[in-house]
Amino acid sequence: MVRVINSLGLFKKNGISLLKKHGFYLLGFILLLLTYQLALHPPLIIQSLASALTDDYFHWNKRKPSEKLVFIDIENTSVRAHGRWPWSRDLVAKGVAQLNTAEVIGLDILFSEPTVATHDQALSNAISRLENKVIGGVFLNGPQAETLTKDNAGYQHLLYSSLNRTENAQLIDSQRAEIPITKIREAFPLLAALNTSPDADQKIRHYPLAFWLQDAAIPNMGVQMWRLGHFVDLELNGTQALLGEQPLAVDKKTRARINYYPVGTWQRIAFTELLQPDWDPQRLAGRWVLVGVSEAGVTDMRVTPLGELPGPLIHLTFVSNLLDNSLLTDINGWELLAVLLAVFIFVIFIWQFSQPWLRLLLFFLLGLSIAGIGVAGYAFFNLWLEIFYPLVFLLLTVLVGEVWFFVMSRAETAYLRSAFSSYVAPALVDKLVKQGDELQLGGKRQQLTVLFSDLRDFTPTTELLETEELVSHLNRYFGSMIEEVHRYNGTLDKLMGDAVMALFNAPLADEDHAYHACLAAAGMMQALDAFNLPYSVDDPHYLRMGIGINTGEAVVGNIGAANRFNFTAIGDAVNTAARLESMTKEVNCNWQASKQAGEVKPCETVDIIIGEKTFAAVKDRLPCYPVIGLELKGKLQAQDVWVLDWRKMIAQGRLP
Repeated sequence: MVRVINSLGLFKKNGISLLKKHGFYLLGFILLLLTYQLALHPPLIIQSLASALTDDYFHWNKRKPSEKLVFIDIENTSVRAHGRWPWSRDLVAKGVAQLNTAEVIGLDILFSEPTVATHDQALSNAISRLENKVIGGVFLNGPQAETLTKDNAGYQHLLYSSLNRTENAQLIDSQRAEIPITKIREAFPLLAALNTSPDADQKIRHYPLAFWLQDAAIPNMGVQMWRLGHFVDLELNGTQALLGEQPLAVDKKTRARINYYPVGTWQRIAFTELLQPDWDPQRLAGRWVLVGVSEAGVTDMRVTPLGELPGPLIHLTFVSNLLDNSLLTDINGWELLAVLLAVFIFVIFIWQFSQPWLRLLLFFLLGLSIAGIGVAGYAFFNLWLEIFYPLVFLLLTVLVGEVWFFVMSRAETAYLRSAFSSYVAPALVDKLVKQGDELQLGGKRQQLTVLFSDLRDFTPTTELLETEELVSHLNRYFGSMIEEVHRYNGTLDKLMGDAVMALFNAPLADEDHAYHACLAAAGMMQALDAFNLPYSVDDPHYLRMGIGINTGEAVVGNIGAANRFNFTAIGDAVNTAARLESMTKEVNCNWQASKQAGEVKPCETVDIIIGEKTFAAVKDRLPCYPVIGLELKGKLQAQDVWVLDWRKMIAQGRLP
């Protein structure tokens, strides 16, 4: 049959062809590299999509901000009590004076324009009385910012407040600054930047540790509060940051990814409470305080993944992250590549399943697992995985993989049909296409029916016909015979010279295999009659044929070497079928001699002989006549066999 050609081992293995696998591996690896490059250099829209997909992580954060931090909030009740912002600075001075028990104080308010001189002086005096624990704010590159020369007193103050240990620091660059007026600025021991750095979608997820202002590295408010509160410095080297002994994970702009707390969990005190007679300064004892504005009419509201937050809370979020060690570490670079490789390994594993519904289910579960791992990494380990990239990679590999396997399966189907259609019935070709993975070296024992046919007296034909004519003649003959074998679900095992070997019930299951083998044999004889019609009996083109059929147990499977094997059957049942075919000529001669002697025979000629088990399967349906005690080569005892009357089968309408 099915001569499984050498390339079959290359084409099919473990249910998926090596060609399909290798092509998919290459495509998947290319997609992996493309996804990785996309993650390293995302366009703005991709960056926004990736960030938006993981913003929901923050809903899993059940931490509360450190109780050490307090936001003194100039909010609606304060504005209702004291009028629209900005207020008179002597009023601000009264509130600032009530912060004397706090450990660190930051003012997230710009005092960049002079007002009433006595009011400005009152605020300066209030700040001075707080014993060098107040940090003033500056705004870099703002609409009212100005360029400061190096001999400017304000720049010198900023230089004094700047970081001392920086080397090749990759910071956001600024050229101008909006600073407090001189009278108020001189009261501040330190100044700090009040700027934030939104992402591509204008949401704030990162906190810049510092900014370049000409030659000075100006720390942001949160960093300056930490420096003042712990008396440690921030060391920057390239994109590495060390705050005291605490390393900080930062991006290429030296921004830390901040970890937002649930809205409504901050300790907030309305500024107007500071001005009440019953205010108790001990409420702020030992606390770090940041004063800022959240009133709706002021433009200090910032867009975050949790919605709008007052700008001061961005700074306090960073400080609180430092206090509870919850700053986030991005999974990028080699770590992200490892994640993508892990996804690819799982994808390869899932592709081993042949059922599309199971693959889709597993891909869906893998996608959920990626999302779950992202959430778990955030909630338990402060790791930030942009799941957009693994999910995009998964989606691309699934889509491209499905298209690739569809195209390759079509090519494989065409290959299998081309390779086997000449040997196997169409129904069996369909099965081979669907179950090509069953073509593995080895066999199994099973019941089957074997058909052998051979041409009688063929030697004169080979001698009288030219080679080309002989080959053409045989090809037409074999075509007719194979067609009949296929018609009745038979499998062409092999062509041996002018002989045909066919199997029934292997590999395609057939419960009535003995009956179908007999029909095929009768069909072959009928086809031979039609084949011989143009020729006279004496013409060398005229062919005669004998057929032997036997049913029994045999070893069936792919037998041979690993790189070249045939689907065939071996065993006594096969040998007996061959012996029965070889006896058709002798039995026919005896049959004809008996007829000439006056004995009546039930059929004209003996062309098909079937074995005992075949007869047992068809005796009630087909005309069969016994031949008792036939001596078969290789058999110690004589065998009872039966002649199948194919002409009567045709007369009975058994054949189409």
